[in-house]
Amino acid sequence: MKLSVVIVNWNSIELLQDCLISIFHKHNDLDFEVVIVDNASTDNSIEVLKKEFPYVQLVKNDKNIGFTKANNQAIKEAKGEYILLLNPDTIVVDQNIFKNWIAFMDNHPEAGASGCKLIYQDGSHQVGDAGFKPTFRTIFNFSFLLSKIMPMQFKGIFLNYNKLNSHIEVDWICGADFLIRKSIIEKVGLMNEDIFMYADDIEWGCRIREYGYKIFYLPQMEIIHLQGGSAKKQDKISKFSYLWLNNIRLLYRCYNKYQPIVLYDLVISSAFLLRSVLYFCSYVISKNDEIKTKSFKMFKFFLFSMSNIVK
Repeated sequence: MKLSVVIVNWNSIELLQDCLISIFHKHNDLDFEVVIVDNASTDNSIEVLKKEFPYVQLVKNDKNIGFTKANNQAIKEAKGEYILLLNPDTIVVDQNIFKNWIAFMDNHPEAGASGCKLIYQDGSHQVGDAGFKPTFRTIFNFSFLLSKIMPMQFKGIFLNYNKLNSHIEVDWICGADFLIRKSIIEKVGLMNEDIFMYADDIEWGCRIREYGYKIFYLPQMEIIHLQGGSAKKQDKISKFSYLWLNNIRLLYRCYNKYQPIVLYDLVISSAFLLRSVLYFCSYVISKNDEIKTKSFKMFKFFLFSMSNIVK
């Protein structure tokens, strides 16, 4: 089998239905399987999956064991030459994407993993679909908007290229569409189960790079990502955002052992304060309540980051 699509589900059946329909209705010419791990959903996920998608391989957990452990469960069962981690809140619109994606990997044996461009429903780019290792330079460039203004000259933690016509080498790709060559897993290891969820894709990508494999971002291929779909349903976006921020800080500390962590805290706090001010200025001009909400959100992140300094 060429491809195993792995999806971790937690109370996201409405999103997952659309995701599965987009997969199965467009890729009949490819030998692939779908493995779904359900993390003790309390909605009707199991019933719907058994009734409407009996051909998927379903793994049921009696508790929410987290994103990394659930993916590792499925990876151990997967039969494909390639394994695609796919979020339930994604929609595959290109009927040739799997075939073209695998062809790229077959033609680039140096590639350990790759990811495509994630977009919103309106077609705009979703920043955070790929990026570079958390170092002082990438955090600094991100914090003070250098990677946004001049992305070719200043690499940030997130990839900010607006116009790319071909693949580019990166350090990590988003876990919402993480395609990995199964043969390298024995060498590089499975996902880090010490990370419950969030930033696990950054850690895995950087680890794959450390073992000498390349990771490619493929902007010519696109998948719709309804970002935070499951989290929004549970109304816990802030909690998950703080978890992501905390995990990024832990990774930075791991990768930069000889730098005082206070440098990171000061720079990343400055990033959120700067964005809060810019959003608020934009709100004053536009009177757009959505922009005002973003300003307050960035200020909350600023306070959260500052709390690490005063501990």
